[in-house]
Amino acid sequence: MRFADPQMLFLLLLLPPWALLRRRRERTAPSLLMATGARIEALPDTLRARCARALPLLRVLLLALAIVALARPQLIEREVKVHSEGVDLVVALDLSTSMLAEDLAGGEPRKNRLTIAKEVLAGFLQGRRGDRIALLAFAARPYPAAPLTLDHDWLQTAVAQLQTGVIEDGTAIGDAMLAALNRLRSGPDEGNAGQAKSQAIILMTDGRSNAGSSTPELAAAAARTLGVRVHTIGIGASGPAVIPVDDPLGGTSYRAVQADLDESTLREIASSTGGSYFRADDRDVLAKAFADIDRLEKRRIEEKVFFSYEELFPALLLVALALGVAELGLRTTLLRTLP
Repeated sequence: MRFADPQMLFLLLLLPPWALLRRRRERTAPSLLMATGARIEALPDTLRARCARALPLLRVLLLALAIVALARPQLIEREVKVHSEGVDLVVALDLSTSMLAEDLAGGEPRKNRLTIAKEVLAGFLQGRRGDRIALLAFAARPYPAAPLTLDHDWLQTAVAQLQTGVIEDGTAIGDAMLAALNRLRSGPDEGNAGQAKSQAIILMTDGRSNAGSSTPELAAAAARTLGVRVHTIGIGASGPAVIPVDDPLGGTSYRAVQADLDESTLREIASSTGGSYFRADDRDVLAKAFADIDRLEKRRIEEKVFFSYEELFPALLLVALALGVAELGLRTTLLRTLP
């Protein structure tokens, strides 16, 4: 059983002082004056007299039932446990300005790297329904875009909203990995046995670490200590690339850029943590990289799902109403007191 509005139960705290105040007022109320009360005190204590003294408790009881009814007690009619297999993943995506670069194919620019990464990542999320996945974006510093969740439809929305220029430019790979580790450590199953072997980080970048307070080597050592695999994906072709820039005279022009992907560091991060390194120079290769990551070890997850509740407040209100009618009837008839 549960209460839909448990805050209403605090009203029960008002009943004791209300009952004491009411009892004090009844004692000080005007009474029938007698020359002497000795003979009255000598009368036997009848059942009717004892019931009359207990009558105020009936009103306290009906008020308590009414307050509990306001809290809306609900009886769980059915509880279903859902079992699934999955891992906890944190996807760390580089949002530095270089991710806007468009690799040339046949002399013509393709979609920029960020657009391709977001499209392939969206397809990857659709196939990982049993996994809890978090989203981390980074440039000169990391920031969380989505916590660990099974709501992949919401994750799809979060991925679509990612864009460059939100924070200062740069590539803080070390800080991004440490932030991803913190996401995994603060997940719902922290402290469970066998948790580490079913956790992984997917790091996607097209550059080299040039910002942040932690080095990639230090972050990789922390991941290795915690038993978290880090899969690294280097994005971008090794050939020429261009970045679109706004032309002061109107329109868009392209500025040539040089590839600055630090493959050796990404390989070292992956190998030292038990992960894999992938070089994705186009959409198909990136999709294959995610397909390989898709073969990660699975973990059994058990989650409780509750269906349908039976409202109990109507029955409580009827009982409270019946007690109120009974209390009023007794007070004005059988247990009536004078004056």
